[in-house]
Amino acid sequence: MNESAENGSAMSESAPQGAPGASAAPVRGRPSASVFFAVAFLVIALAAALRFLFISRFEVWLDEGYCFMVARKHLSAILADLAFDNGPPLYYIMLHYWMRLFGESAAALRSLSAVFSVATVAAVVFWDTPWFSRTARLFAGFILAITPLAIYYAQETRMYSPVVFFVVLSMIFLERGLRTGSFRSWAFCALSTALALYTSYASFFVLPAGYVAVCVAHVVRADAVLLRRRLIGIVSAHVAAAILFAPWIPTLLKQPSAKAVQWIRPRWQNDEHRRFLPLLSLSTMTTGGAQYPMYLRNLSIDQERLTRIRQAIADGTETRWQLKVLTKIPLILPLVLMALLAAFMLFMALWRSGGAFPYRTLLVSWVLLSFLVPFAMSFLRPMFVLGRYDITGVPAFAILSGLGLSRMKLSFRVPALVLAALLFVYQYGYMELWPAAKRFSPKAQDLAAIASKGDVILAEAFEYGQLYYHFGWRRDDVKWLTFPRETASHAAWIDYDRWLLPGWHTEHAVPRMALSVEAQKTIAEASSAIPAGGRLIVVRATEPFWARAMDDALGPAVMAAVTSGAFEPDMNASRPDVGIVVLRKVK
Repeated sequence: MNESAENGSAMSESAPQGAPGASAAPVRGRPSASVFFAVAFLVIALAAALRFLFISRFEVWLDEGYCFMVARKHLSAILADLAFDNGPPLYYIMLHYWMRLFGESAAALRSLSAVFSVATVAAVVFWDTPWFSRTARLFAGFILAITPLAIYYAQETRMYSPVVFFVVLSMIFLERGLRTGSFRSWAFCALSTALALYTSYASFFVLPAGYVAVCVAHVVRADAVLLRRRLIGIVSAHVAAAILFAPWIPTLLKQPSAKAVQWIRPRWQNDEHRRFLPLLSLSTMTTGGAQYPMYLRNLSIDQERLTRIRQAIADGTETRWQLKVLTKIPLILPLVLMALLAAFMLFMALWRSGGAFPYRTLLVSWVLLSFLVPFAMSFLRPMFVLGRYDITGVPAFAILSGLGLSRMKLSFRVPALVLAALLFVYQYGYMELWPAAKRFSPKAQDLAAIASKGDVILAEAFEYGQLYYHFGWRRDDVKWLTFPRETASHAAWIDYDRWLLPGWHTEHAVPRMALSVEAQKTIAEASSAIPAGGRLIVVRATEPFWARAMDDALGPAVMAAVTSGAFEPDMNASRPDVGIVVLRKVK
């Protein structure tokens, strides 16, 4: 079969061996080009509005502060820092230049992720392929536009929205290569795959999707010669992507990946409901009602939070009518409705959906691999985090949902769309009515008011990056040290097992003797950097509990430096109520 013939008939999931694939499923009510573009514009505009609205409502937090610290350095320093990180460099380089253009405000930092997230919706809407009708693309774009997890990461200074965009591009060109076999498609597949790998290692998890599609096509007896050519195409594209990624591999092998995921291990080991995590991953990909993990701050809804809000309403301290309505809805109801709706949409997408390409296998494997691979690997080294790596599968879930909606009769489609929208409104109400607590920005502003040029600021690693960001434009006037010192290059990646006794993940975290020795060395390093009469500003940790345990080791070292006569307290400048202690060097 020559290449031109392949363009007309490719692999089929149900076609007998040697037979051309079945034609694409007929499309009901195909919109005209002008109607399609008009609705596509509205869908993309909705996605943009939801991602940029309230983008700076929450203060910059730990991971965002770290990204900011790294990205504002020179490119050579960024690459050097990432040898102590657990991620590739592309996002930090993009953020570096983005900040040069748009500044360092929270909105400016997060807008890079928002732009990539909107671009992902646009890529889905304009994915032109025979099995993906205009109607289905519009529905898929709408579902992706209102997916809370996608909105959450679009408003975070992290690499997750950009990697989703590059994964979608790689899948678009992978699908085109499998369907047409064109060299151009494979070349762009290689490039977009390499960009995804340079953005986040989470993209590794979905790489096998194309191979799964080819294997399934082989099982159902598609054209054997065509399959071999397609397999050669995938392998060639991935080899090319690996060659492009090769310069980073030496750094990847040096990165402290085990330490970076150390905090995950106790959560994984103590999770009694681990077997349900794959289902929970699927629930986070829906448009509302999922049980999001607590670390996804403004997404999470649990019984404790619901009880607090209801009590505040009863006391009269919470008067917003939206919360009064939302809190009357039992938590289980949106979850059940979303599960039923998602199951119905996926059933319609996958049931009797023939086509000229095994797109069902590609999409389903894309969704499943995004969370099943890290989930399976966690039995060897815990790394699975609900609602994080599975973000790469969200677009595929939205595409399957869009396909299902497009195949429904109008009498089912309208109620399904209305229900999806209502569930999103339910979730979005909780997202944006979450109290925007200022945990570190007031403390950083107090610190900035106290500090003078040339001072040395010593902060516990968990608070370091957040204080650094919220300190403001004068941050370069002072010298920053972190405790323990080994975390200086990667913010809060603390070697818990080295510094804390077993059980550090509980509220009874206790420091080891080694941490007390480290505290003494840290104070000595700070002292050597301060001239006589200069000041050391120690920022005592207030949260979380394991940070306070580390502070228990730092406190005696500070007192020892005062007792020895090396420093004297500056009580006029200190703010012990917020954990800021100012010491002046005596000799």
